[in-house]
Amino acid sequence: MRPRVALAAAGAVAVVAALGACSKNTGDQGGNKDTIHTQSGGIGNAADSKGPAAPVPGAKKGGTIYLVQEKDFEHLDPQRIYVNNAQVFSRLFSRQLTAFVDDPKTHQSTLVGDLATDPGKDTSGGKCTSWRFTLKDGLKYDDGSPITAADVAYGVARSFSPDLADGPHYIQQWLADSVQGYNKSYHGPYDGAPLVPPGVTVAGKTITFTFKHPHCDMPYAASWGTTSPVQKAKDTKTRYDLHPVSTGPYKIEKYSKDTSIVLSRNKYWDPATDPLRHQYADHFQVEIGPDAVQQTNRMMASNGNDAYGIMQASGGVDPTLVKKVQSDPSLKSRTLSGYTQFVWYLAINNQRITDLKVRQALNYGLDKRAFIQALGGPAKGEPAGTLESPTTNGYQKYDAYPYNPQKAKQLLAGKHLKFVYAYGNTDNGQKQATVVQDSLQKIGVQVVLKPIDAANYYTEISKNHNPYDLYLAGWGSDWPSGSTIIPPVFDGRTIIPVGNNDYSYFANSDVSKRIDEINLLPADKAAPEWAKLDKEIMTKYAPLVPFYYQKEYTLIGSKVGGVALGLSSGWPEYTSAFAK
Repeated sequence: MRPRVALAAAGAVAVVAALGACSKNTGDQGGNKDTIHTQSGGIGNAADSKGPAAPVPGAKKGGTIYLVQEKDFEHLDPQRIYVNNAQVFSRLFSRQLTAFVDDPKTHQSTLVGDLATDPGKDTSGGKCTSWRFTLKDGLKYDDGSPITAADVAYGVARSFSPDLADGPHYIQQWLADSVQGYNKSYHGPYDGAPLVPPGVTVAGKTITFTFKHPHCDMPYAASWGTTSPVQKAKDTKTRYDLHPVSTGPYKIEKYSKDTSIVLSRNKYWDPATDPLRHQYADHFQVEIGPDAVQQTNRMMASNGNDAYGIMQASGGVDPTLVKKVQSDPSLKSRTLSGYTQFVWYLAINNQRITDLKVRQALNYGLDKRAFIQALGGPAKGEPAGTLESPTTNGYQKYDAYPYNPQKAKQLLAGKHLKFVYAYGNTDNGQKQATVVQDSLQKIGVQVVLKPIDAANYYTEISKNHNPYDLYLAGWGSDWPSGSTIIPPVFDGRTIIPVGNNDYSYFANSDVSKRIDEINLLPADKAAPEWAKLDKEIMTKYAPLVPFYYQKEYTLIGSKVGGVALGLSSGWPEYTSAFAK
């Protein structure tokens, strides 16, 4: 979850116990019977956290892997990353306290220590109020200087800055014991403030997080960029986006904003410390500009450098070319497909659309299947009725508002409404916006289309009191629990001036109270309660329109090996990529 998902052309006790098995859906999924897997196989141990990563069969060193994408990454500063394409790319040059290691064969993912010697130790006697992480030996930045626990603490500290508020807020909120205004009293290490945030202590190679209330998901939260180490002397604040210092197998050699990025080997990265990453390719090169059609055609042809390419269009193959790809058996081995943990939805700005009946009408009146056809058909998505993805532990299927234009008109009772729909300004974003416009026009709602630069899309819709009524957004669990879906997206206490994840700006005290209650439950008991709250939110308040469960359907070049869809990211993962 990621997390926020790149534009489609557009947080409990004993977590591990509840996550051991994969779940399957063997029913008809709109013509495409894909297997749905949970994201995680559980939490590993110190042995699992040791490097080097298991070798990839057939892998060899050398060559360049080419990533082809239409728009630049929103952020490369690890503390600011909360979109899955940037999250995956950053794994090449950024490490955190913990990380997920995927097993493509079993479709399970294990949380291990990355910079840390293990996934974290609960030092509060099972109360989950104090977590200690110890850094491994031999960790270095790309300039050869040692990575320290103090640097990790400083990275956490800078994530409190209002200027760097784009990333996840779990750890900040837990340390501040506040879901709203987590940086009210401590707002980062700038302007003479302490370099270590309240609740964090550093002793030699250890860093300890102490919370007032239980947070048993801390090992998972520590896998996000919040815990990326940053050297104070090299912190350029908002400009850190342009050249974050490397802690992974690659470093940024050249970055031309909106044009290209080149990564080269980091000679100070020690594979003996890393259970996740490899350093097979000499370089990774990002080309920014080609749209989804161009990417698809180039990967199909697989000529020249494109034979070593990975397309980076969210959702993958362009909708107009899905059938062509499906009908070519030679492309099957180069196709990555399957469910992700993301649910896309039409966010309804509850600050602007306050009438429940109108929000319910929008739910009844949105033609989800027409939109999915515009995406490219069932290979790209399945109509959604829930806030949680089917891959989420405890998921319960329901649909409170099956498509019914007549019911929508009855709820509107002749009202003449005019709403502004904002969308990412790409070719597919424009086409999909028209589908939304046409669909809602049929129930008597006039929709004015407002394009937003795709690279800044989430920045714009995450601004409190933004001027838009409706907009598309995607959300997936940050780790396999409803605690990373319902609280960040539907707890109104999290709403801040900028960097919001509650894109509907939905705030309800009863829902917030229930969130607090469920957060105190063990994972196995919390999972069904999150699902119940999911249904309650939709049936009572209809704050948004669940649109579709995303499926990835993408292509790689004929000479690319070691790439699979990430179970925790829903995106092609490059940490094992090699040039054949």
